[in-house]
Amino acid sequence: MKGIFQIIACTILFASVSARADYAKGCDDPEYLQFMQTRYASFEAKNRRLLDETWQNYQRSLASGDNAFQIISDLSQHLRYSAQFEPVSEVKAKIEKVFSHVDALSVNQQIAGDVFDSFGSEKHAVGIAQAWLAYRQGEQQRAFEFLLKSIESGSSAVLNSFGPDFSFVRQLYRDGHTAPVITYINKTRQFWTGTRPDNLRYVWLQMIKAGCPVQFDFYDTIKVKELGLSVRDVNQREAADY
Repeated sequence: MKGIFQIIACTILFASVSARADYAKGCDDPEYLQFMQTRYASFEAKNRRLLDETWQNYQRSLASGDNAFQIISDLSQHLRYSAQFEPVSEVKAKIEKVFSHVDALSVNQQIAGDVFDSFGSEKHAVGIAQAWLAYRQGEQQRAFEFLLKSIESGSSAVLNSFGPDFSFVRQLYRDGHTAPVITYINKTRQFWTGTRPDNLRYVWLQMIKAGCPVQFDFYDTIKVKELGLSVRDVNQREAADY
């Protein structure tokens, strides 16, 4: 019964999508461009909200003081947003604070002095923050290097399941830096595997090839068909998997 309901739900979704009018001018359609501006604003608003929320999480963990690993995790996640909006000096101080928390761990906790390398998602978050910081200071090549290094963090259940951060990639692409974005997307194949990640990468690369604005979000798999691009319907393919 569950399979039947899933098929029905997907059929309804596809019917609603196909019923929408395509953008007559494709990627350059004013309505699509306006839609993307709205989406970019939404992403920024969400990240500003998370800036405050993640800082509060870190403060709570720090106050309790009973889980050093949670403190490191919370501050690392906060850095993703801090690096986008807060003063450079403040971001640098917070990055140093992450490493000071790591250094403060006991010998047993440090696991032979290599504890930070075992925190795949935390190391990734700090790497993204370093990339943002370098970019904001006009050090583009260094920013690209930090970006790619951030996904060399080894095994991480979070990254393997949900994928890496795309907020910085979204900004790079908007600013016209296509090459590092493509390299980053392709490099995620090393750890972010499965039908869903493969479909997302396929859609994003096809949209980039066509010169379209991209959200780097699952919603792109719907918009790509509305734009009239000649791509396979990855949503239809996922429905068939049911």
